[in-house]
Amino acid sequence: MAFLSPDQIKEIEKKIGTLLPKYNEMLLKLPFTPFQQEKAAEYFFHGFVRRMGTLVRCVDNVFALIPMDTERVPSKDVLHDAQINIQSFFANVYGCVDNLAWVWVYEKGLDKQIRRNRVGLRAKDTEVRSALSASFQDYLVRLDPWLDYIIEYRDALAHRIPLYVPPGGVPERHVEAYNSLERSIREALYVRGDPYEYERLLAEQNKLLVFHPLISHSVTETTARFAFHVQMVVDFLTVDEMGNKMLDELGLMR
Repeated sequence: MAFLSPDQIKEIEKKIGTLLPKYNEMLLKLPFTPFQQEKAAEYFFHGFVRRMGTLVRCVDNVFALIPMDTERVPSKDVLHDAQINIQSFFANVYGCVDNLAWVWVYEKGLDKQIRRNRVGLRAKDTEVRSALSASFQDYLVRLDPWLDYIIEYRDALAHRIPLYVPPGGVPERHVEAYNSLERSIREALYVRGDPYEYERLLAEQNKLLVFHPLISHSVTETTARFAFHVQMVVDFLTVDEMGNKMLDELGLMR
């Protein structure tokens, strides 16, 4: 049985259909966005918007590699390629948020007042947040849980355990058989040194797995695992919303 229901898949497919148009819409705004500061324009055009294009491509690649109705565990190469795209996606979502912070700082001439390591849109970045309107500050407060999640996964990727897709989960009815095979696998590899028996038993064990499209990092530090098909779409839409709200905050929406 697939991780997502047919109705959920249809709903996500509808949202996927909006990603490229939203990116193109942002591109079309560029000639009509009158930034006053060259650095602010650079961080928006060549930072934020370019990253949006990368995000769209990462989503396309992941959904092609691992369709939403996938039930069997994908091959190692497929999982590896999906992980590469998911890692790039998270790095660039983080980058989009930072780019918007720098757009605000440069356009408002705050770059000489706020130190580089204090530029950001998180709750701790009080100097930047305090310079925003009350309505935008309220918006960011509502986004704080999302920003914390992005930071957790980005920091794990950059500094600790890279993001990966667990190969599968064990249904409760198969736990005993899975554990029995695990003991036999260890014996074949470490006691008898029989690589052929090891591979045979491993293949038998993999048949008991059910694929769950989740993303994780450290098994001891992850606060939650996310269904990556859903989360990537949500994250892109959030980034797009933040970009439009920042242009509005700057008075650059036309």
